[in-house]
Amino acid sequence: MSIFSFHIKSTLNRPGNQFVIISSTLKKILNKNLIYSALIAFSLLSCDKIPDGIVDLKTVDYKIVGITAPASFSYSQTDSTIVTSVQISNYGSVFNVWCKVSSIDGALSIKDQIMMYDDGNLTSTGDQKKDDGIYSAKFVMGKLNPNGNYQIEYFIENNIRQTPENLVKAGVHIFTFNNGQNNLPPVISDENFPLAVNIGQQFTFSVKAVDPNGQSDIDSVYYKLYRPNGTLVINSQGISKFMLFDDGNTSVNGDRIAQDGIYSAVLTFPSGQPTGTWRFELQARDRSGKYSDPISHNLPVN
Repeated sequence: MSIFSFHIKSTLNRPGNQFVIISSTLKKILNKNLIYSALIAFSLLSCDKIPDGIVDLKTVDYKIVGITAPASFSYSQTDSTIVTSVQISNYGSVFNVWCKVSSIDGALSIKDQIMMYDDGNLTSTGDQKKDDGIYSAKFVMGKLNPNGNYQIEYFIENNIRQTPENLVKAGVHIFTFNNGQNNLPPVISDENFPLAVNIGQQFTFSVKAVDPNGQSDIDSVYYKLYRPNGTLVINSQGISKFMLFDDGNTSVNGDRIAQDGIYSAVLTFPSGQPTGTWRFELQARDRSGKYSDPISHNLPVN
């Protein structure tokens, strides 16, 4: 009789269920041995299936070789089309190429997305040769686009990563545009104020602003404010020119209709400010830096 079997037999005469405990322990040991054996066998079988070669992982390895676009451009009645191109090496991972055109300050958008193609379609896209890694696009700068500096931003989407991680901004090109028109300053008129206001009372005021070269040529409409003693108001940030808006945001700026040429602002004279006649000086500026004649308006504050 083995030592192990004798130990089991000797426990039969003892009180309790010690035999059950020992049997349970035995089962756990046997189960563990079976699991270890299965894992060893699986690993041996799996090793036979591992390839000897190196796994080929796709990578985003394209490179921007160059950007082609004019440094300056003047409007022409016969043709006012600009062609721009991006040259890309290792373009196998390139999925889409596109660009957007806007004023350099981003306030004026010419085109939000212009797809660029390497299709050799000179008439449609301006691309000269198909599949040479040069992606091209056309866009028009019209006579109503204001004079000034504009930017072309270039974007590339690859076919490796998931959206939006596959999109990168590849470059920026800045060019100067001349619309061929005589640049004239903006004109402001029809200021609209309440007859009088009280300290602590919120009120809205507005002024009409137009530009002979088109509304998009207006850069800003603003006012300066003078106290009853004639001193200029300058806020804690050192600002003395306060903006009026033509954005249709009635709750914030008091403007009722966006882009209708009426520029508005909301103001409250807080407690502690002097009563008397306050003077507003309103003016507009265009993108070339020309200013309208100012308009002054006196407002009694009680």
